[in-house]
Amino acid sequence: MIDIVITGIGVVSPLGVGRESFWDNCSKAKTGIKKITSFDTSSLRSNVAGWVEDFDPSQFMPPGVYRRMSRISRMAVASSVEALKDSGLILDTIDRGRIAVIMGTSYGSSSHVEDFYISLLRDGPRGAQPFLFPETVPNAPASHIAMLHGITGPNSTFCQNEISAENAILYAQNLLSQNQVDVALVGGADELSAIQYCCYDAVGALNKVRVENDEPVNPKPGGGLILGEGAGVLVMERLDFALERDAEIYAILRSGVITGGVTSIGHYEAEGEQMARAMSMAMKEANVDPGEIDQINVSANFSGELDRMEYNQLKRTFTKAINNLAVTPLKYLTGDFGGAGAIRAAAIVLSLHRQLPLPTLSAEILKGELECSLEWDIHLAGKTRVALMTTTTFGGGSASLIFARS
Repeated sequence: MIDIVITGIGVVSPLGVGRESFWDNCSKAKTGIKKITSFDTSSLRSNVAGWVEDFDPSQFMPPGVYRRMSRISRMAVASSVEALKDSGLILDTIDRGRIAVIMGTSYGSSSHVEDFYISLLRDGPRGAQPFLFPETVPNAPASHIAMLHGITGPNSTFCQNEISAENAILYAQNLLSQNQVDVALVGGADELSAIQYCCYDAVGALNKVRVENDEPVNPKPGGGLILGEGAGVLVMERLDFALERDAEIYAILRSGVITGGVTSIGHYEAEGEQMARAMSMAMKEANVDPGEIDQINVSANFSGELDRMEYNQLKRTFTKAINNLAVTPLKYLTGDFGGAGAIRAAAIVLSLHRQLPLPTLSAEILKGELECSLEWDIHLAGKTRVALMTTTTFGGGSASLIFARS
């Protein structure tokens, strides 16, 4: 099997804008979940989310470039600028037709969809705002990334709810392994919008948490979703290509598997058999057993349906260690969104590269039976050579990725 490596990272997240700020807050388990101030939540049962503040697109590109971009496109492009700079790639020295841009998103720019639709209802077909329409399509962020950097290789966007970014990562792995491209800019992005938040509130899916000011937010595990937003981009290359240009390597993507299960609309797979199957297949493909996994980055998102199912499958997979099993539910700090897989992967590879384990919680937390506030275990040192990232989405899809230190 051809080794695929990560050589660049760019992040815009609720935990910080930029790779270093993100890592600093992530390693301290500093939450990005806070009161929403960007739209009115007074009539809703919840008013918190993991949202990005202090994001200034002018730090990454000229105003003329981002002026008509949606928020999701601005975050995605900013992440790509940072990731490419971090990778040390000089685009003028390589064939831009052999660079891919692969992104994942759940909803794209839901705010622009709403704005365009309102203009259509208000002013009719002839009065609908045409400059809004390009940002209503989910592949807008990937297109902006390609245009800004002059990349002419494969350009794809995956939309499969909470495993959208994982799909993008594994598709890029295939393109690289088959030598169709030399480099792939891979990521995920989603934006928090009023229409999206109101829809989740209307179906009763949100964690019913309301805060008045800036006090700490303490969502109850198992109490319902906490939404989030952000963007992450990874630069992925074949190992031989990265070594030839003497690139710094963060980590190796050892394996990745996507499975699909049967479930009702809007729900997670009840028994979690496909989640367990994805974990088992990924470990087999990477030639590691459960005892060799140093970190487990889980997809838990405060939803009782997902979190309990995930605990049951971890118990099934890590039988010998379940009583003392520690996991990293990063969405407990960032909120849940379709492109979150790219940010979770960024946290993992930074942890492997810096040999500093991510903060953890006891796996027992996922059962949703504890009433106490979350007490993260902050690790100052530890063995970090192999990490498992597992994700499940409503609709039945599951994904497992295994990363290893280079």
